[in-house]
Amino acid sequence: MKKSVIELEDLEQMSPIFRGERGRRFAQLFMKVFAIDQVNALYGRSCQHLGADFAGSILKDLGVNYVVGNADRLDALKDGPFITVSNHPYGGIDGIMLVDLMAEIRPDYKLMANQILSLVKSMEENFISVKPKVGNQSLKPTVNINGIRETITHLRNGHPIGFFPAGAVSMFKFKHMQVRDREWQESILKLIHSAKVPIVPIRFFDKNSPLFYFLELIDWRIRLIQMPRELFNKKGKRTRLGIGNIISVEEQSQFSTPRSLGKHLQNLIYTMPLPSSFQRKSEIPILQEIKNNNIVITSSDTTM
Repeated sequence: MKKSVIELEDLEQMSPIFRGERGRRFAQLFMKVFAIDQVNALYGRSCQHLGADFAGSILKDLGVNYVVGNADRLDALKDGPFITVSNHPYGGIDGIMLVDLMAEIRPDYKLMANQILSLVKSMEENFISVKPKVGNQSLKPTVNINGIRETITHLRNGHPIGFFPAGAVSMFKFKHMQVRDREWQESILKLIHSAKVPIVPIRFFDKNSPLFYFLELIDWRIRLIQMPRELFNKKGKRTRLGIGNIISVEEQSQFSTPRSLGKHLQNLIYTMPLPSSFQRKSEIPILQEIKNNNIVITSSDTTM
């Protein structure tokens, strides 16, 4: 298992400016200036863990404590396939939070992740990797087709899947005067529309730093470089997420097209009221139940 997320060799493959002796020195400086070395150190301290255990270890190391509103709605997710759909305000750590929460309830939960998140190899058992479209960039068809095929098979076998339908981090939208997702991807909406399984809307109520959104006004590539530092500025903050009402297959039938269902889901997320109360992960009843059952199983095994 790699002990770094991004290594010097990865940068060399990305651009010729990082090659050769002078290029490697520049790469080392680049990694230091943009906190990639800090991300690698963070990853290295937890890479011995896998899946949800890794996610929990990373969040603890970062000092990130999230709280969940309407957590009682998670009780209905113990069995069978379902889909979670979420806004994507952080562009990385929100995916780690989702795996930390959902994979504790369902270890078979997988999240469709972009190639940035999929660099986190210790969580690959909970990721289905795809490459989202960036601007006018064309995609490698096999990357997305394979990811979609894996997703369909996962659902058909009775397992849950999670989506960030935007496929990219949320940005400040002057039209709405708030931080919102970009337009949700048509291919993901088609997949959700055709799946015919319960859908769980999940909203992250907080966002990245003001600097992050300011950099977008200059150039999206400059904003992208800021992403590693956004991991470290949430220490000690009370990050809030809410669980929406589960949308049954019957309710979904009133939406005849993927786009109409997508608009409904996006509206549900962005109009979701702030819950009146929140619970820490350790206080959520279904997780307490799972933990207690594991303790019972372990103790009974040791007495046999």
